[in-house]
Amino acid sequence: MDKEQSVLLSLVKQSQFGPSGAISFADVDMDSLYEESLQQSVLGLIASEIPAGYMNVKFQEAQVWAQTCHIRYCLAQDALQNLLGYAGIPMVILKGNASAVSYKVPFKRMMGDIDFVVPLEHFDEAVSVLKSADYVFDHEDDRHVSFKKGDMNFELHKRFSHEIDIEDYIFAGIESPVSVNIDGHDFLMLPKLANGLVLLDHFRGHLKSAVGLRHVVDWMMYVCSNLDDEFWNNEFSSVAKEKGMDTLAITVTRMCQIYLGLPETITWCSDADESACAELMDIILDSGNFGRKNDRGRFVETVSTRIKSNGLFPWLQKTGEKKWAAYQRHHWLKPFCWLYMSFRCAKKGFTSGRNKKQLKEDFKRSNVRYELLKKLDID
Repeated sequence: MDKEQSVLLSLVKQSQFGPSGAISFADVDMDSLYEESLQQSVLGLIASEIPAGYMNVKFQEAQVWAQTCHIRYCLAQDALQNLLGYAGIPMVILKGNASAVSYKVPFKRMMGDIDFVVPLEHFDEAVSVLKSADYVFDHEDDRHVSFKKGDMNFELHKRFSHEIDIEDYIFAGIESPVSVNIDGHDFLMLPKLANGLVLLDHFRGHLKSAVGLRHVVDWMMYVCSNLDDEFWNNEFSSVAKEKGMDTLAITVTRMCQIYLGLPETITWCSDADESACAELMDIILDSGNFGRKNDRGRFVETVSTRIKSNGLFPWLQKTGEKKWAAYQRHHWLKPFCWLYMSFRCAKKGFTSGRNKKQLKEDFKRSNVRYELLKKLDID
């Protein structure tokens, strides 16, 4: 961990839990700190934490930009809810504001797509309503249909789970949603058990490819607001264990205590393997949010890791089922999904554009990630 990364973690900690001691900015490259926070998608959190003597124009602009982006996000979310509500279609927000509501200052969370889910019996109707209201169809896969309107992206989920099935909790949660408000904007989200499973599954899914600090802070603030010892012991732990995510939950939460200031009054994670916590933080700092820091090398690292975990043929088959649009329409093509993915990889060039030294680093990172996944009981 370099100086800029260490300061970044301290600033994230301060943004959520207040000052806990002076942060030294001696020898810190402020431009590098800015880029690191941007790549980790936590710029909005730390911009206002920079001391006046070190504040530059980019950090000043970031404070205004974060609030402006969140206002636009909330207005787009309001319009979506009004549209579906008028059509009599229930919906709940996933991630996004359902994560931001637990932050100390919600608008400082950097936003991406608007993810939402409706009851399955309303799914096709919701697609039609969106299309009729000039939400432009972008793409569809086995998990969601994606739309664009202006410069906003909307993902209507038919299932959320990456690999572990938590759909029963999600669709049951639509029947008993929680109403919340951020800065005058009302919306519905899942109850705390289902919401926590969504965040944990989201983290797990991206850990196999690239996970960043924004994913970490989303989980940390959910834990801080909801997952005390009583809730963990009486309800959450049994479900997490059933779904094979208990070791991950314990490790990430303890990591947040060590590096990001999550209160140690939460004791259910105290038995975590702290070497795994350190390895996980290293991977997060190395990759950036959604792998922004590794660029082309992320594809090589991700594919290599997943082949190690699942085997070559199972990976080709499973990934082909997800990626092949023709299979989504014609399920009789299922026996050929592995072949489609083989040709896709060949055409894309699994290692194209990477020199020998870069490939060596890609495979080295893959080995580190694979060993960590085993420690976290992730297949």
